[in-house]
Order: sequence, then C-alpha cells, then structure tokens
Amino acid sequence: MNMTKVILFWLFCAILLISVVVIYGQQNENLKQNVSKNPPLHGWTCENNKCHKSIDANATSLGTCKMLCYDSPPLWPKPKQLEIINKNSTLFQKEHIVLTIHSPNEVKSELEEAANTFLESLPKNSTKYHLYEGEVQILKLNIHVKERNIELSTSTKESYTLFCQKLPEAILVNIFASNYFGARHGLETLSQLIWHDTLTNKLRILHDIKITDEPSFNHRGVLIDVSRHFFSIDILKKAVDGMAASKLNVLHLHLSDAASFPLQLPNSKISSNGAYDENSIYTPEDIKHLVQYAKKRGIRTILEIDAPSHVSPEAWPKDEVLCADPDMFRATLNPDNPETLNTLQSVYENLFELGTDPETFHIGDDEVVTECWSNTVSAQKEDNNVYNVWSKFTNAMMERVKIANNNTLPKNIVLWSSPLTDNYIKSLSYQKDLVVQYWFGQFGHILDNGYKIIFSTVGQWYLDCGFGPWKKIDQYGSCDPYTDWKKFYHYRPWKDYPQRLSQVLGGEVCLWSEQVSPDDVETRLWPRTAAFAERVWSDPDIIDIDDVARRIDFHSERLKERGFRVAAIWPQICWLYPERC
Repeated sequence: MNMTKVILFWLFCAILLISVVVIYGQQNENLKQNVSKNPPLHGWTCENNKCHKSIDANATSLGTCKMLCYDSPPLWPKPKQLEIINKNSTLFQKEHIVLTIHSPNEVKSELEEAANTFLESLPKNSTKYHLYEGEVQILKLNIHVKERNIELSTSTKESYTLFCQKLPEAILVNIFASNYFGARHGLETLSQLIWHDTLTNKLRILHDIKITDEPSFNHRGVLIDVSRHFFSIDILKKAVDGMAASKLNVLHLHLSDAASFPLQLPNSKISSNGAYDENSIYTPEDIKHLVQYAKKRGIRTILEIDAPSHVSPEAWPKDEVLCADPDMFRATLNPDNPETLNTLQSVYENLFELGTDPETFHIGDDEVVTECWSNTVSAQKEDNNVYNVWSKFTNAMMERVKIANNNTLPKNIVLWSSPLTDNYIKSLSYQKDLVVQYWFGQFGHILDNGYKIIFSTVGQWYLDCGFGPWKKIDQYGSCDPYTDWKKFYHYRPWKDYPQRLSQVLGGEVCLWSEQVSPDDVETRLWPRTAAFAERVWSDPDIIDIDDVARRIDFHSERLKERGFRVAAIWPQICWLYPERC
C-alpha cells in the first residue's frame, strides 16, 4: 500500500512538472510573438541627406534609411567606381535566389561554394538555406568568369564589375570577373548591398547600380603574431573571414619567436618543447587546412620563421643557439655551427610543403643581436666585423630558401627593416628580389635605392600599441600611444613618391601579441584593420571624413551581425546620428 502511495506521489509530481514546462513554454512563445508583432516606436525618414526619427506612415527602418539616404551606400572598402542609376530597393528572401554560373567547368564548384559562403554571410533573418545552380525564383544571380585557373599569386587580377537592376519579373545581378578571386570580391560587395529590414523581417537589396572595382595594391595584409600568445585555428579562420569581408588578401603568420615555436615540424630537428603546452601546437594538417581556407577567400598565406634572432632556445638544438642564457629574448642562431643552416633549410622545406606563398617568402631578419656574434669564429674571419657576418649569414639563408624551393628563388624575399638594412643591404645577394618590410626609421632611401617595400609602420599600422609596458621594469610601452582608426585610414606613406609606386607592393597591419590574448584579438583587429583595408584597396586621395566615419561605423555593425567582436569608435548615439559626432 505504501509503495502505491509513493508511485502515485511521484506520478503527480511528474505531471505537475510537465504542466509547468508546457505553460511556461507557451507563455514564452507568446511573448516572442508579441515582441515580433509589436511595431517599433518610430521609423526613420530621410531629409537633407540625414536620417530622422519619424512616426510618418512612410517611415522606414534605420538600416533602410542609412542605405538609401546618403549620396553613396555604406560599402567598405569604397569601390573605385560607383554609378547609381536610380537609387531604390526591393524586399526579397534568401530562398528566392537563383544562381547561374557562366565559367569553365574547372571553377564551377569553387564558385558555387563561394556563392554559398556569400549566402551564409547575409543577415540571419530566416532559416539556413543552401544555394545551388538551376533554381528559378526572384533574385537572379549570374556569375561570369573567364579563366579556369584557380591559383592565387602576387599577380592575380582581382578586379570585377557588378550590375544590379530591377526588372519587372525579377532582380537581376550580374558579376563579371576574369577569375574566381575577382568574382569572390564581387560577391562580397553584393552582400553589402543587402541588409535586414527590421520592419518586415526580410532582406532588402539596393539596385539600379553599377560598380567597377579593383585594388590599388596587390599586397594587403594582416600580420598575426602567434608566438607571444597562441591563437587557435578557429580564431585564425575567423580573422580570415573578417579579412575577406574587407577585401584583404595576405595573412602573414609570425610563427615563431623567443617566446615559443608552436609549429610542429616532423621532418626537422626543431623540438616540440618550443610550444607552451600540448594544446598550443599547430600540426601540419592545421596549417594546410588554414592555408586552403584562406585561399578560398582570396587570401595568400605567408608563414614566417624569424631568424637569426628572435628564435626560441627551447625549440632549436642547443648548440645552434647563442646568448640564450640568461636572457632568452636575445637568443640568436650560431653561425659557426654548419648544422644551423641545415636546420634552417629543413624548416624552409616544411614551410613550402605546408603552403606558404611560394612567390613571397619572409626570412625575418628582425632586430638581429649582432653582439652575440662578437666572439665567434665567423666574426674573427671577418676581422671582428659582425656586420659582415650578418651579410654572409643572410645570404646563406637566402641560398637555403632557394634550395628548399626546388632551386628556385621566390620573386620576393622579405626581411624586416633595421639599421642593418639601412646601412648594409647593398652587401646582400639577389638585390632585385629583396623586399624590405618597413616598420620604423626612414624609408626614403629604400625606395631611392630601388628596393621593393611593404609598409608596416609603427605608430601608424601597429594594432598592439597603447596598452603600456609588459615588462615589469619598464615605465612606458615600447610603441605607445594607442593608434585610432582614423590614423590607420589617413596614413598614406607613398603619396610623396609617385614615381616609385611600382616598388610599393602594399602594406600590412601588425598584431604583435605580447599583450593580446585570444580574448582580445578581435577587438584589436576590428575596425582598425578595416580602416587600413580601404586605404590599400581604393586609396582615396580626397577624404570626406563624415562619409568615411558613417561607412566604417556601418561596416562595424555589419561585422557584428556576422559574429565579430568589434571595438567601438564612438558613443552609441553616433550610430543614430553620425552627423552630430
């Protein structure tokens, strides 16, 4: 009898619990429906190229007002040529898109995948939907590509033309490009002509517009230091997504430094002890996957192992490193040990195998601690001239790069600027292939002497500055103060060298990670990296700061919609009324 009462009691409790869950769920669903049904308190109308709150029956959503009210839509980076024939917009849904690809068969599947990536980037207002060729509904998307080649190189043409027009029976979009990569840029621009209309919970597209676009520079990069802090492949892939959204095309991974060597190299004497722990390692499969992921988004990958200084004494064989004790940050490769260059060559062979850009190879050569060579046999052979030791060792490094690349020297051998490059670069071999990645000092002599250059100027394009010193004994940060987005945007170092533009490959922003952890990386990157992206894409010489601020703020919101954490550029009220800020 007692057992029956117990069973009845627990049965009653179960029924009561189910009833509560059902009632709560229904109330919650009703609340959601009421929220979606409740009209906003106000809409927005456009008056004198400004959006104003309004209760007018013809008022639009704020997003629609921002897309249509101003002289040009908030595209980022700004296209080279934009022609608005009749500024207007139309509602549609993702499910109402038809894709037609006009291309050689060799690139059709890649273009279809790019179209699906475009679709996934659109505002999430409806269920996930995949786009395949042959569907016939309301928005007709035609992609026209001429070339079958899908190899990405320093000379890849990235231009595209986009037409978007409203016909009686459909919205017609045509993207024309020479190759897959130009078409991918066109799809990114198309995604920025589309926004979520909060009044209808549908998508809108701006039409009756023509865009002709191409980049100003072929090297538009982001350096991420994965040595001082380790960033997972997922974090790096997300950075790549943000780069693709801003039409950047080079991911430069600073893969090793004194702090760590996280790259696993099976065919090398480099030790895995150089990693922080077993969870802070990149396997070869990780890097190959990242390289392919980036390539599909139009991004080349440069894998840099810095040498002869900035090396990890825990990773390199002990007899191939000098000055590691007591200060690991001074660790420098040993030029007297013939095995040092053999180890370097095996590292380079691994980098080419992993997919580093075969045309632009970075040897590092940053802040070389030449004093470490003062008492070496190599220095004695040069009458204790350590600068000659540097020249010979750098030349030997380049020879090993050539051997590692099937006896072919990459067309661009990159090394960091320093007093050594200022004074002794003429003693290096392969003069026409040298590229100086300039970060401090003067750069006029680099151009005047005919060398190629990549700009990464500290105080202008460094993302890590402005957070004080990281060393306990230091009072000031090494590159303070903080650099705001406007400085990233306005910096145009080549403007006084119009006759030397052919030597300017482009630029890179640098995210050194002494004080950047996985929790910080996105807000350090965005939106300042986007500001840089417009500088190296369209490179406008006439700047309307009101237009630029409005568009980069819209792009920041666009990135947030896509799941990025983005640093604020001004108070929230400025999103509503940018002209007041």
